[in-house]
Amino acid sequence: MNVTRFLARDAADAVGQIRSRLGPDAVVVSVAQAPASGVSRLWRKPRLEVLACLPEAAPTPTQISQAAMAAPEMNGQALLANGTQLDQLDSEDSVFVRPEAAPNRGESPSPATEGSWRSGAVLHQMGLQPLHVEKVIERAQSKHGSTPPASLARELALVYAALASFWRPAASSNEGSPAIHVFVGPPGSGKTTALCKWLAKTVLAGGVTARAWRLDGRAAHFAGLLDVYGEILGVPVEREWNVEQKLEGFDAGFVDLPGVDTRDPAAIGQLCGRVKKIPGARVHLVLNAAYDVLVTLAQARAFASLPVSDVIFTHTDEEKRMVKLWNLVLGTNFSVRFLSGGQNIPGDFFVATPELLIPRQTGG
Repeated sequence: MNVTRFLARDAADAVGQIRSRLGPDAVVVSVAQAPASGVSRLWRKPRLEVLACLPEAAPTPTQISQAAMAAPEMNGQALLANGTQLDQLDSEDSVFVRPEAAPNRGESPSPATEGSWRSGAVLHQMGLQPLHVEKVIERAQSKHGSTPPASLARELALVYAALASFWRPAASSNEGSPAIHVFVGPPGSGKTTALCKWLAKTVLAGGVTARAWRLDGRAAHFAGLLDVYGEILGVPVEREWNVEQKLEGFDAGFVDLPGVDTRDPAAIGQLCGRVKKIPGARVHLVLNAAYDVLVTLAQARAFASLPVSDVIFTHTDEEKRMVKLWNLVLGTNFSVRFLSGGQNIPGDFFVATPELLIPRQTGG
């Protein structure tokens, strides 16, 4: 299967390129805006990034995810529109559709949404993958029966409760010994910012003493944000890790490692070796909440070889459909520990709870 990537000025330009290269029968896999990079963004308008293929070679979700991850300008924020025909693409409404109202073109509803329970379609529209929708609806039906309440609001309340029952609380730190928190993740996930937020809240609100490390990995770690806030908070930041180093005299340690490309198994393997040299490390995987679901799941699975304690989601201020983060809870063995939004430090940095990831109920 070949998914072809096109960069275009607008929808009409994209249609022309796709028809010229793939023919009139091509279908669109995804559409996203690709902002100009570097200083050219000051005068160049954002372009459209379109992934398309021939209908007889319909892509699998894994292949869609791989194609999206291979396009750096896309930044993982594709609006999946499987099966979109070229004449549908040549319409402003189909290209710039709001994520929370995205139609499920070309997708068959999950078995759970075909029954009498109507809330499955609502969960799917909020970003929950079909298999996960089915799992949640089945749990709600097993507890409340196959016939749903007459009120959709009541039905949603029962389904949200079923969804919340899948929550796995993040494990607490080991008592009696200082915790060493190690932050890992893909490049650009906001890892260093999340570390600085946690560090600031720990020192300022918790009144604990801490030390930090900004370590190199396969490549040098140039992010200096930790150095700046370490100086502001009075936290020593070191650049080398001594295997015999201990946290005597400190309550907690924070280790910032460079972002790792999830498509590079060698880099992941080297990161595993780096983490093993930090005894008692609690590894926190930092992921961007605004990324497409398939990209997020692919990134999480790429780090599964590490002893990940939990996940920290960043950029939550850029994502309205918080329900979609449940895909990680339902599709992996990871727990979600913190939700982080914005660049302000300490700023928005909250302990993750199921209530924060479920819409508020109104009416009855």
